[in-house]
Amino acid sequence: MSKFKIIAVLILIWTSGLNAQEITVFPGFWSAEYYQDDERISKKEVKALMAKNEEINAYWKKSKTQGTISSVGLVAEFGFALWMYAEILNDDPYLSNRDKAKNALGPAFGVLGSGVVTGIFMYASSKSKKKAILAYNKQFDNKTTFRLVPTSNKNGVGLALRF
Repeated sequence: MSKFKIIAVLILIWTSGLNAQEITVFPGFWSAEYYQDDERISKKEVKALMAKNEEINAYWKKSKTQGTISSVGLVAEFGFALWMYAEILNDDPYLSNRDKAKNALGPAFGVLGSGVVTGIFMYASSKSKKKAILAYNKQFDNKTTFRLVPTSNKNGVGLALRF
């Protein structure tokens, strides 16, 4: 094998590995699944990658805080729903259906309010996480000063370095 072919293969291998760092997120059944190119990585590895850059880490921490608030809101919504259900099924023989409905009005507003808060914070968490991942991926854009592109001319077909 000639020196030119060896150098061309080495340059191809080196340049193909330079942009192989971007993170992709796919929704999973229990939580999001993270991939670095075609290899699945854990949430702990993503957190370690995000911690390397201060701006990206701030977005990631904000997303985590908003996710925690939305989880607390979801638990509160479940509690209000149980309370409302208990008020509606109250077996007190002296209460009419109208009185039962009045007693369930407070918990119903609790379900509605906590549902709105939970939805807002879930959306904000998702948006912050998206910002962190996009900012992380953006740091790899145009990182190389050249790339290999296929070309053909009157001399034949081959690869050319484009700066």
